[in-house]
Amino acid sequence: MGERETARRRRVAGAAATLLTAGLLAGCAGDTSRNPSDDAASASPSPSPTAPPAATPELDSIAVIGHSGATGFGTNPNDASLNVPANSWATGDNPDVDSIYQRLLVTHPALQGHNINKAANGSQVYEHVDQAAAAMQEDPVPDVVLLQTIDNDLKCDGTDRQNQRPFARDLGDVIRTVMQGSETVQLFIVSQWATVDAYTAAIDEFPNAVALNSGTGPCVTFDPQGRPDPAGRRSLQAIVDMYWRTVEHTCARFDRCFTDHGAMKEMRVTPEDLVADYNHLSVAGHRKFARLAWLALPDAIRDRP
Repeated sequence: MGERETARRRRVAGAAATLLTAGLLAGCAGDTSRNPSDDAASASPSPSPTAPPAATPELDSIAVIGHSGATGFGTNPNDASLNVPANSWATGDNPDVDSIYQRLLVTHPALQGHNINKAANGSQVYEHVDQAAAAMQEDPVPDVVLLQTIDNDLKCDGTDRQNQRPFARDLGDVIRTVMQGSETVQLFIVSQWATVDAYTAAIDEFPNAVALNSGTGPCVTFDPQGRPDPAGRRSLQAIVDMYWRTVEHTCARFDRCFTDHGAMKEMRVTPEDLVADYNHLSVAGHRKFARLAWLALPDAIRDRP
């Protein structure tokens, strides 16, 4: 069911980018006293800003933004702490995955090598705005942007309904940022993989996975003794569905924004589809995800020049 660290009481290490950003923003105010050389400097003409890259008429670039569901996290058999973008369902180039990028490449050869992955582990929807801005500065400019979100925005503390409006506002900012980068770009937003019941059925024979999903609260799927918690499962599914409805309503406000209409809920996940943390997809899982996402991809994207 995607990252869903909050619901499952797990976190993917993603603080490095935040710390780096904080360090850059902190900067140094420096000496504010006036320097005679300032006058000469101010009289010099400012360099012209670099023009943003222009979109091309053909489909020759694709990008993905979002959380660790799109980064190939955990799929390196020798080091489960690494991202492996090549294994991403979205823009990966591992033939064992057969990503959206690879499937579009068959009929759009100009896409070759232009598969951009700006997704970041642990990121929330407001952080996808910067990802979108960075993606739309790439050259060639992405013609298609894929978005995988929601998971890290789950509060699971009784405040998710109050978070619905801020989530919609931030998602709108993400969509606007993508659309402002190109007059022809198309955005495709995917839903959470599997249902809560399907996911818990896949992990219920693994004590470590059950322990990570046990406890009390609106998002647990097993009680403190590790027994199935039907009420918790219904509650978590209702919360996820609420956010997804928000995604669909927000996307519908924009031309060239599409969703998969909840197609990923149909994914039949098995233990082989999960990596060691029981929380992210394996290469086999990414392949299943890519296939379902491809079937849900609108003709407006698949058949564009």
